[in-house]
Amino acid sequence: MPTRYKADPWVIALRDMLKTSVGPAWRVMEQSGKTKIDVRFSDKTRSYATIPIPWLPARSRDIEDAIIKIANIVQGGRTLKEAVEAIYGTNKKVPVAVQAPSSQLLRNCWEEFGREKVKNNKIKQSTWDTDYAKSFKKIEPVLDQCVDVDTLLSFAGDNLEAGCRSRQIAIQNLAAWLRWAVAKKYLDPTRWEPPAEKSKAIKDFIGEKVGPREEGVPLYDDEILKIIAYIESIGSAASQRWAYVIKLCACYGLRPHEVQYLSVQDIRGTKNVYCSYQKRSGSGKTDSREVFGLHPSWEKNWNLVELIETQEIPFPKFTGGVAESLRKYLLKKRTRPSHLAKNAWNEIVEKRRKKGEPVTPYSFRHGWAWRVHTDQRYCNKINTRVAASLMGHSHQTHLEYYGRWVPTGSIRSSLNELLG
Repeated sequence: MPTRYKADPWVIALRDMLKTSVGPAWRVMEQSGKTKIDVRFSDKTRSYATIPIPWLPARSRDIEDAIIKIANIVQGGRTLKEAVEAIYGTNKKVPVAVQAPSSQLLRNCWEEFGREKVKNNKIKQSTWDTDYAKSFKKIEPVLDQCVDVDTLLSFAGDNLEAGCRSRQIAIQNLAAWLRWAVAKKYLDPTRWEPPAEKSKAIKDFIGEKVGPREEGVPLYDDEILKIIAYIESIGSAASQRWAYVIKLCACYGLRPHEVQYLSVQDIRGTKNVYCSYQKRSGSGKTDSREVFGLHPSWEKNWNLVELIETQEIPFPKFTGGVAESLRKYLLKKRTRPSHLAKNAWNEIVEKRRKKGEPVTPYSFRHGWAWRVHTDQRYCNKINTRVAASLMGHSHQTHLEYYGRWVPTGSIRSSLNELLG
């Protein structure tokens, strides 16, 4: 019986490390003193390539690093040959990706970014495990929805107060990572090159701190309609898009960034609007949900269901998160004669501020909660538990945040139910 070849210990260790870092489909072996790569794809096809790293124990870490880089590029939509050519060939430019990179590619890039920073003594391992890990957790749940630098950095800032230190650190860490990934040719620079470190564009993603966190101050119906009329009076394509964003937030009680997650589903011949956004917190995540237009006349008159379904009106560019982008748009001073004499948003904000009522873009959402609990057409038909579900948060959160608008009898009944 022939003697079975047994690999050297360093080769066994190398292959074990590769199984962990890139998966068992990637194998390496020696060919003419160099390193040969053998990849078995899920469709049962195989590809081979040789890289110019000597097959020596002293070069095992270099081999592992090279395979990780090549695997990252392949996961982004390139062939094995193209990936090797991009790193070692005469044509150093990586072909443009035919699709958005997978969430696994982004994770792999992030991990290699950390390994390199620690290896080069740029940061300590403890710093990577704490500060940098916190930054990545801001986007990890939505990696599969990140299609370019704008969406990724917007997601990073959406659930953090504009201008706060945590948001600044997250944006800066993630932007540094993307610069590194583009420089390493893992990501297409036309889609993933972030703004310069101290540029205005980066500051837009970080946002401006405008004071302490503001509780739910609602915009009332007449104020909402006045703001929309002002925006629509501008008469530009951009104003039409921003008016559409405001109508969605006001009519369905949405968080500003949720406007991007709406769809229409036909249930037994009735078209219903759904929001697929899932808010994550320490206690878990919310479910995708159906939303309900208040007032139904707004939904009908503004033709929202059809506009959501057809996507006839594109969204404006959101830089620094939807809420921050909306706030900046509303604050703009406009003096052209075709506009109304005053900026309705600024006028209302100033009037409410004098009463100690800070209005923010979230006030369109808070207006929905105010209507559902104070308007006689709805408050006796939609209880607090249903309202909480339609707004996409827990019953307890709803009572704590909006309970002051719920009639005493209703909130006591809801609390008794909640507490058992």
